[in-house]
Amino acid sequence: MRSYKCIYIIYALAFLCLGWLIFTFLYQYVAAVGSFRGVVAAWQDSRILSALWLSILSSFVTVFLGIIFGISVGYIFAMKEFRGKELIEVLSVDVPQTFPPVAEGMIYLLMLGPMSLFNVNLAFTFSALVIAKIYVCVPFIISFSSRKFREIRQTGMNMTARSLGANPFQVFTMIFLPLAFKDIVAGSALCWSRAMGELGGSLIFAGVIAYKTEIIPTFIATQAQTLTVGALAATILVTTASTLSLVTFKMLTRH
Repeated sequence: MRSYKCIYIIYALAFLCLGWLIFTFLYQYVAAVGSFRGVVAAWQDSRILSALWLSILSSFVTVFLGIIFGISVGYIFAMKEFRGKELIEVLSVDVPQTFPPVAEGMIYLLMLGPMSLFNVNLAFTFSALVIAKIYVCVPFIISFSSRKFREIRQTGMNMTARSLGANPFQVFTMIFLPLAFKDIVAGSALCWSRAMGELGGSLIFAGVIAYKTEIIPTFIATQAQTLTVGALAATILVTTASTLSLVTFKMLTRH
């Protein structure tokens, strides 16, 4: 009897946690009910539309570059053994995902800003947006692809293909990529969603220049202090877009 009571406690804790997480997401729509006309009008504001476009464009560029470079890194991590590999994986995958975004922005401002030792100033440009997003978002693609590549390697299919005369590039394109397709898509979807919500690095390194480097998260950050209707409208836009991308991915890779 006592064991049944304990399991009910687990159920209750689970429902409380799920309820809080889901209600937090849904409350933005609840808050919009009282300002529905204002929110709809804000969606037509040129500044918000520009911020949305820059968010989407920079996120897609980030994913595009992430697929090219991230898959390559994931393949190296899965197939090659070398000294310092674990440390390099931590620094390139784990650290970026837990790194304080504002600290990342500060580092890039020093490294690629007006005082750069490399004599390169990319601060407060569209390139700065992409660079800031790459650091925190591409590790998702690296992580998902390397994990799947390791699983494929453990099956020995790559060695079988090599024994039948396939060269390494053929093995990569005909075995690794097709079998890892869903995982790569999963990592790309998370990469895009994370890029849409990236704030700290973009805020410091790219700045908040309307119609040039202002994206939805930085627009929200500057407007939230006065709780404007525009900030609520922008919040709904970015969270809905990210959620739809993740739901779409789930549906496409369900089977």
